[in-house]
Amino acid sequence: MKNIIIGTAGHIDHGKTTLIKALTSTDTDRLIEEKERGISIDLGFAQFKLPSGNRVGIVDVPGHERFVKNMLAGATGMDLVLLVVAADDGVMPQTKEHLAIANLLGVEKAVVVVTKVDLVEKSWLELVIDDIKGMLKGTSFESSPIISVSSVKGIGFKELIEEIDTVAKEVTEKDLQAPYRLPVDRVFTLKGIGTVVTGTLWSGKISVEEQVVILPKGIDARVRSLQVHDESVETAYAGQRVAINLAGINLEDVKRGDVMLPPNYLKPTYMFDARLHLLPDAPKSLKNRARVRIYHATHEILGRVILLNKEELNPGESDFVQFRLEAPIIPKYGDRYVVRRYSPMLTIGGGKIIDGHPHKHKRFKPEVISRLKILEGGKSEEIVRIIFKEFFDSLITKEDIVTHYELPDDKLNAIFKSLVEKGEVLSVGATETESDFYLHKEGYENLKKAILDYLERYHKENPLSPGAKKDVMRAQIMSHLSSRQTDALLAKLNTSKFIVLEGDVIRHAKAKTELSREQRDKLERILAILKEGMFAPLTLNELEDKVDISADELREYLRKLTLKGDITRVRYDLFYHTGAFTEAKTKLVDFLEKNEKISPVEFKDLLGVTRKYALPLLEYFDSQKITRRVGSDRVLR
Repeated sequence: MKNIIIGTAGHIDHGKTTLIKALTSTDTDRLIEEKERGISIDLGFAQFKLPSGNRVGIVDVPGHERFVKNMLAGATGMDLVLLVVAADDGVMPQTKEHLAIANLLGVEKAVVVVTKVDLVEKSWLELVIDDIKGMLKGTSFESSPIISVSSVKGIGFKELIEEIDTVAKEVTEKDLQAPYRLPVDRVFTLKGIGTVVTGTLWSGKISVEEQVVILPKGIDARVRSLQVHDESVETAYAGQRVAINLAGINLEDVKRGDVMLPPNYLKPTYMFDARLHLLPDAPKSLKNRARVRIYHATHEILGRVILLNKEELNPGESDFVQFRLEAPIIPKYGDRYVVRRYSPMLTIGGGKIIDGHPHKHKRFKPEVISRLKILEGGKSEEIVRIIFKEFFDSLITKEDIVTHYELPDDKLNAIFKSLVEKGEVLSVGATETESDFYLHKEGYENLKKAILDYLERYHKENPLSPGAKKDVMRAQIMSHLSSRQTDALLAKLNTSKFIVLEGDVIRHAKAKTELSREQRDKLERILAILKEGMFAPLTLNELEDKVDISADELREYLRKLTLKGDITRVRYDLFYHTGAFTEAKTKLVDFLEKNEKISPVEFKDLLGVTRKYALPLLEYFDSQKITRRVGSDRVLR
């Protein structure tokens, strides 16, 4: 069973709301102002079941020119449009504008409904239908059926329902495997229930207790309950009108134009690349940097259009553009959008989003246009190549590409396999169980060189160190990679024997790890001096004088002894032989197990040292959570 969204379109007072009431027995004029004025101002909703068993949600949109932005919010997610034309009026300005909007938004199917046929002669009706056919010519709805009805007398409804059912069978089924995406078109609160949002579920499915995020604000919430066609459900599916009661969110946290998504799916942007089609009947050409109104999903945003390949776009022409927005949107490759003039507000064009998160482009750049042509063409392997080229020094997953480009998973698997076999791309697995990262060959070579150069410098400057710390190296030369991506890359370099990994310490595979006889002698001498000092070892300055080496060299020896576990650093200038440190710790714990507490004086006497050594040791034991300070005394934790 398909879930299908039908929307109305047409001029004001052409009978859209009356038509829906006759089809569904639902009055979609819900606002008091709508009742008083006799026109639809905001979106209305109804539902009914077709003879085939398919469930249909209907969105009734306003026809008045002042409320076209509300119409655009309702047109989002439509599978089929009922283009309503009153027989006594014929084709009117909003009829044409609504038809253009439905065409620009890529609505799949249309059924034209000529209403109020009981008010006109047959000859007039024929003229109106001929006018409608002329209007449809050249649009994607050119061959759409035209049905004449009278909502008052019930004429033509059997034929209309049969035609809707026939056309609905041809509607493409929604992708239930994709992550869910719901552009919000209404928000309200119900006493005892809380915040409720409604919208058309564009893709995927969503269930009760699901965690969601509301973008662009990034507010987290939880699905408390779901309704589809006024019935409570556990799961809602793409193509359904859904009402969602959200927990953990206030009314002011969400508004029409926001988008509800799974966590860590899409992200907001202030720019997108697209092809813009300027309508043939647009009143004038569009100049570069013109301020316009952009409609994406249920959101209206102001922005400027940057013409990438022309000085101006003439009516009927199309070309590549970049929109720079005054507020963020949450786009995805392939999404449709509509453009209206800033003032006076009139629909002038629209098209399809090619890149939802581009860099800022300079105009008249052949490489920019070439790239956009490839992305627009949708050839999967070429798109994947572009992505790897642009992010050549980043590790990406198949999921990263699926998120932003409509590429089938099975096709993507074949593309990745082909690119790996050709050596253009490397597979870089974080672990055997985790999904693989992929990295452009050139990017891999660049990162490898940067890591090996860093390690060569490190070993030269730190001859006694066993190796560099992983996190320090990542912060200095590849901070654009996550910790997991870094682990995957280092694991591959380790397997390929370019580096040696020992925990979080990395060394160059060609680094000399053996110490010279002279170095070993110095290490042994330093260790012997610290061991001899027992609980009162020499400080850093005293050691420097005793061993007769530079401060920097001494620190390297002390660091190596610390990493080996031979000594313990208690303070920046105080190191203990591990045997002495362990004995001091044992004495302290034994004392506290027999006594409630120990004072600094008692600890000093216990070890037979001065306060110079007793206090740093006590502070170190506090930091290691062996003891806890109470006043000036210590107790066991």
